[in-house]
Amino acid sequence: MIDEKTIQIKLQLINYELLMTTSPMSENLYEKLSYQISGLLESSFLVIYLFDQWTNSFFLKTKNIQQNRILLNQMIYDPTLTYRRAIADEQKLRINDNDLFTVSSSHMNYQLIPLKPTNGPIGMMVVGMENGSAISEGIQQVIRKEVELLLDYIYIIEQRDKNEKKNQVLFDMISHFLNLKTKTEIFTEIITALKKVYPNFDFYLHLSQEYEKNTDLPVKLLEIRNDVQSSSSTAFLTAEIQIENQLDANMTYVYAPLAGQQGVYGVLQIIIPKLLDIPKAEVDYISRFANAAGKAIESTTLYLNSKHLVSDLTMINDLIHQLNSNLNLTEITKIIRNQITLLCAPEEIGFVYNIQENTRLFETLEGSTAFFDTVEGKGFIKYLLGEVELQQEAIFSGEFKLKSEDIPFRSIMAIPMENSGSINGLVIILHRKPYAFSFEQYKLLQSILRHSTLAFINTILKEKLQKAASTDYLTQLFSRNYLDKKIVEHMKNGEYGTLILFDIDDFKKVNDTYGHYIGDEVIKQVAEIIMSTIEDRDIPARWGGEELAVYLPNTEIDEAVQVARNIGDQVESFTEPRVTLSAGVSSWSNKRKVTPKSFFIHADKALYEAKGFGKNCVVRYSVDENTDELIRE
Repeated sequence: MIDEKTIQIKLQLINYELLMTTSPMSENLYEKLSYQISGLLESSFLVIYLFDQWTNSFFLKTKNIQQNRILLNQMIYDPTLTYRRAIADEQKLRINDNDLFTVSSSHMNYQLIPLKPTNGPIGMMVVGMENGSAISEGIQQVIRKEVELLLDYIYIIEQRDKNEKKNQVLFDMISHFLNLKTKTEIFTEIITALKKVYPNFDFYLHLSQEYEKNTDLPVKLLEIRNDVQSSSSTAFLTAEIQIENQLDANMTYVYAPLAGQQGVYGVLQIIIPKLLDIPKAEVDYISRFANAAGKAIESTTLYLNSKHLVSDLTMINDLIHQLNSNLNLTEITKIIRNQITLLCAPEEIGFVYNIQENTRLFETLEGSTAFFDTVEGKGFIKYLLGEVELQQEAIFSGEFKLKSEDIPFRSIMAIPMENSGSINGLVIILHRKPYAFSFEQYKLLQSILRHSTLAFINTILKEKLQKAASTDYLTQLFSRNYLDKKIVEHMKNGEYGTLILFDIDDFKKVNDTYGHYIGDEVIKQVAEIIMSTIEDRDIPARWGGEELAVYLPNTEIDEAVQVARNIGDQVESFTEPRVTLSAGVSSWSNKRKVTPKSFFIHADKALYEAKGFGKNCVVRYSVDENTDELIRE
């Protein structure tokens, strides 16, 4: 056999010729190299295996080796890394025949030459020799040295090509970002690029902000918990890549922060279906990839936020303009409710006002949904009021649970309406579905209600003043002026109506016997009976002193007489001290011209006649086309 020096020179010539005639990226290079060295050593066969760390296997680079009925395995699986460590640690390399051969020969002597190039994967050369011949240790070292030099060069060329391809994917992705305007488009581009670079891995984007959920993209909301410090949350909080090997699952997880110039917007999770040590160059590439993705997410987020901000400001400006256009409380509540419904489509909306400090007494405004009129709803309002007062801030929860009561709502926003440092009201927004409301919706509603609170307060105060001006302080019935105004308005626009005037019989005797305080209490009792008997459309008023009145729009006189009788019977039965009423009833119709003044005079005349008939009775002033007459009922 030729000497070591000659072997070295010839190997160098073989390597040079191969590199000049064959592309380092060509599979034929390993075929030619193996064939040339095998001929040089006069061996029966010679093959090269290289280790793939992604699969923990040695792959046969020299294909179609089947000589002298010997068949080598295309892959040697090394799950425990026994063979790899032996090569790396310069130990004696021994391969199990079953791992190496599919078909072997007892007449063939084979030798293993470990390959440990400076760069690139380790490997081994398998040389088959017949007739008991063997390759000396010195020649093995020469072969190993020259082949390792060639593998170093091939690896550098391969890595340069791979890096060019990966960098091209990264460049293309960044270029495409310039034309994308939505987050969904950005996420799609990121996942598409990842699949090109790592086709055998799985990926998730864990995002710190709300995202479009009705897509098939592998996107999740990032969860950061105080009790558990996961690799994902660590990557997000430290803005550094985290690598986690899970031995029981035989997987490697990479968590790369999606960082922009102003912050971290989430974490890219790469799932590798093997346990492996990721090369530093690969980690650096993943970091560059994640940073590019993070900047794109940031840019799109800022762009969308600016659009939303302009839209929100315009909407708030329009809303405030509407609220300041001299609306009543019902109209204001309706506008706010419609806006809330458009923004987040809740199942229940409650408007709570006139909150009394310490007592937690409140009013539920018209426009609130039915739930807040129930016992359960009112109890829930009291609970939320207590929490808002305790925390001195709004409540926003996507997974709400109340131990003491079975509340079916999981998504809750309870936003106070504050003015001059005190809580004047509370808007409660509910949904049974968890996380039904986004943080952006919550912040926008806070802004809307902050701008709306003054309009609420001013309107409520105005209506209270109007009510005070049109309401009798003692009885809480309407005032005489208010009643006159409403009757005049209805006589202009309506078709017919009836007026009942009541007078408490012998009221002076009540004052003289029991005192004026009890007299006032009797008037209040009569007023309460009147209000409980009439319908919502009817207008009760204090006419003056012990005289009370009810105007019944669109009501015939016969029906009004019956109402007067019912009120008189209840007053006689339920007042303490017991009193009775005299009543005069008059009506008007657009079929016969009756002025407001004559309408009032007719009712007053009928009441006077009722007093003259002996009191505790009803007299009506009947008007037909020919005569006017007083009739005792």
